[in-house]
Amino acid sequence: MKTFKLTPKPNSDYRAEVKEIKQICKVEKFGYRYNKIVYGFSKNLADIDEIKALGINIEEITYDVEQFHLTTYLEERGRLKSSLDRLSGEREENGSEKSEKESLTERQLKNLNDKIQQSKDDLEITGTVKKIKF
Repeated sequence: MKTFKLTPKPNSDYRAEVKEIKQICKVEKFGYRYNKIVYGFSKNLADIDEIKALGINIEEITYDVEQFHLTTYLEERGRLKSSLDRLSGEREENGSEKSEKESLTERQLKNLNDKIQQSKDDLEITGTVKKIKF
């Protein structure tokens, strides 16, 4: 697995640049964005010179499994939040007590948030990290 760091052009949408990258090489489905810089993963970044020739500011950086874990945790958190919203919505509709499944989902979400924070600390990231889908 290889990691790339994309610095989008000023006042441009990073999605257009990612779309061009995807035409040249296959990238993983999710990445993350931190301080306006996009981090993504690909099994093959051999065509990085071809990508740079398009005027895209991309560079290959050392693969850190913790970055991949962070991306995976962010993806899982999105699913858990969605599930929790659905469960709490059903509970409010029915006027019932909090279910065991809802409590379990809340605990899982808390544990996942702790893992995300630990990954951010390990990567020396402060501030907000946003999951992005390519």
